[in-house]
Amino acid sequence: MIHQNKPARRRLSQHAAKLLGGASLMLLAGTAFAQSTSQNAQTDTVEDKGSLLHQVFEYTKNNSYFRVGVLHFQYYGTSSRLKVENAQGLAAQGFGSGESRLDHTGSSTGNITTLGGTFGMYIPKTGKHLAMEVTLAPPLKLDFEVSKNAIDESLAPETNNGLETGIPPLGQSIGTLKALPPNLTIVYRPWVDTMFQPYIGAGAMYLYTYDTDVNNEVLNAYGNEPTLNLTKPVACVGQLGMDMKLTEKMFLTADVKYVGCAEVEAKVNNIVVNAPNLSPTVGPINVGTVSSTNDFKAVLYQLSFGMHF
Repeated sequence: MIHQNKPARRRLSQHAAKLLGGASLMLLAGTAFAQSTSQNAQTDTVEDKGSLLHQVFEYTKNNSYFRVGVLHFQYYGTSSRLKVENAQGLAAQGFGSGESRLDHTGSSTGNITTLGGTFGMYIPKTGKHLAMEVTLAPPLKLDFEVSKNAIDESLAPETNNGLETGIPPLGQSIGTLKALPPNLTIVYRPWVDTMFQPYIGAGAMYLYTYDTDVNNEVLNAYGNEPTLNLTKPVACVGQLGMDMKLTEKMFLTADVKYVGCAEVEAKVNNIVVNAPNLSPTVGPINVGTVSSTNDFKAVLYQLSFGMHF
């Protein structure tokens, strides 16, 4: 067996020698190329000034800016009527079996004022007329609200056979949510050397929401912990603004962004309510799920102080 394996071992050694030889030649060629490149470089420093990473760093340092200021979120969206799904027992008598729409109702979100920041970078070879901007803000804690008749009227005042339920109105606030809506826009400045520099932009925003909490007293009457779920679409952004130059490095900005072209579906699940006129006899009323579809429209107003790097 040993003698029969010698030719195979010999062939394996020959292949290994060829591979090592090839690798040695490649290494020698690479070394020679590196030495040639080093000799032809225009700088004698250790750092390679022509490296892509260094070029990106230098460009970013000399062609970017940031601004920080006050950001106000104002919601202008509209909503479909509240829809009740999967109501059971006596709730099905009040809301209807299967699913039903509640007239003159809807949902909305609250407004908030906070800090906001923007990082911008001029696009190469555009003479600083075009720039990319990313606007960020701390997590926005917003109220999730019902609207119209849902605020001060009972959603199910009586059953189909005329029995009064005693279910109270919900009030305006249903719960809270946190939003972290990063947005990216491309802006165009027709004038870049004047004191006042108006601009226009367009882009997209990711409507990311999390950490939802239903804290409405009516919906939490039985401690059943209903949940709030919202879809997370991408919205379009339109932007108008004006920079006012203070010094070579500092400026003030007034900026307005319109956010739209998106639908957000909101669902409050696992709703169990107290019907004072009925619950002592039949217990809690299982409403199921209440949902709405919001045509998302909002405006972000921002006043900020900026600096060029």
